[in-house]
Amino acid sequence: MLRSFFAIVSSAFWCGLAIVVLMFSPKSSDFVLIKLAKNRWSRPLLKWIVGVNVEVEIDGATRALLESGKGAVLMANHASFLDINVAFAACPAPIVFLAKASIRKVPFIGGANARVGTVFVERGNKESARKAISSLESTLKKGRCVLVFPEGTRSDNGSGVVRPFKKGGFHLAFNAEAPIIPVYFKGVGPLLPKGTFAIRKPKRGDDIIKVSFGAPIFKKNGTVNSLMNECQTAVESLSHS
Repeated sequence: MLRSFFAIVSSAFWCGLAIVVLMFSPKSSDFVLIKLAKNRWSRPLLKWIVGVNVEVEIDGATRALLESGKGAVLMANHASFLDINVAFAACPAPIVFLAKASIRKVPFIGGANARVGTVFVERGNKESARKAISSLESTLKKGRCVLVFPEGTRSDNGSGVVRPFKKGGFHLAFNAEAPIIPVYFKGVGPLLPKGTFAIRKPKRGDDIIKVSFGAPIFKKNGTVNSLMNECQTAVESLSHS
C-alpha cells in the first residue's frame, strides 16, 4: 500500500502542476506532455516507486513516423492503470488520449486535457463523432500520438491476454485517414491488475516492462473491419515476441 500512496501523491502533484501551468500558459502543452508527464511524472514513478525499468522496442518505420512530427493513433492492450505512465515513458512523441466527452466538462481537468489535444467523443452520438474526427486530425497535425485502448477495458488479473477489439477508435482513425501503430505492454498487468489499487512489488527477474511498437498500419483501400482485424493480429503477434 505504501507504493500506491506515494504513486497517488506523485500523480496528484504533477497533474495539479500541469493544470496550473496550462491555465496560465495555454501554449505550454509540449512542456506539459514531455517535461512533466513523461520526464518528471511517469519515468520516476515507474523506476523509483513501482520499482521497474522500461525496455522499448520500436519498428524502424514506426520510429521514423513518430519522429517526423506527423502523429499517429496508438492502439494498445490494456492490463493496468499503469499503462498510461508506461505509454508516456516509452513513446518518443507526445501522447494524448481518446476520452469520454463527459471528462471535457470536469472543471480544470477538462480544460487542461483540451489544451494538450485530448480527443473527446460521446458514444453513439454522430455529431460528437464528427467533432472527434476533426479534433483528431488537428491533434495529429500537432505531432501528437493519440492513445486508444481498443479492448475497452483492462484484462482480468493483469493477464495481458489481448481481448477482442471494439470498432470505436478505428472508425475515428479510418475517417481521419490516420496511421495506426499497434502497441503491446508486457509485464505491466501483475503490478497493478484490475480489481485492486495496491501496487505490487515486482518479483525478482520481473522488474522490466517491455513495450513493443509494431509496424504502422495505413488505411489504403481497406475497411474499418479490416483495419481493426489487422491491428488485432499485430498486437497479438507483439504479445508473443
